Amino acid sequence: MNRAKRVVLIAYCVLLAYCCMWVPWHVKATRERRSGYGLLWAGPSSAEVLAGYGQYHTPDLPIIGLRLLAVTAVAGAAFCIAGLKQR
Repeated sequence: MNRAKRVVLIAYCVLLAYCCMWVPWHVKATRERRSGYGLLWAGPSSAEVLAGYGQYHTPDLPIIGLRLLAVTAVAGAAFCIAGLKQR
């Protein structure tokens, strides 16, 4: 594995950690609405938490999945390009 592939692999691991720690939150009360981003262990930091809706906030799993898919696709393409430059 050459240096360019290692750089891509390290960047991919950092971005995966980012996607799993800094997550979008939403509220499923009467209708679903987004309530911002926050750390996984801290939850969102919005006015709705202060208003008493804190127990209804959950991570927005479809958006997290799309972020993981996008990071994987970009890193896969960069890994392939790094492999082409090796030859």
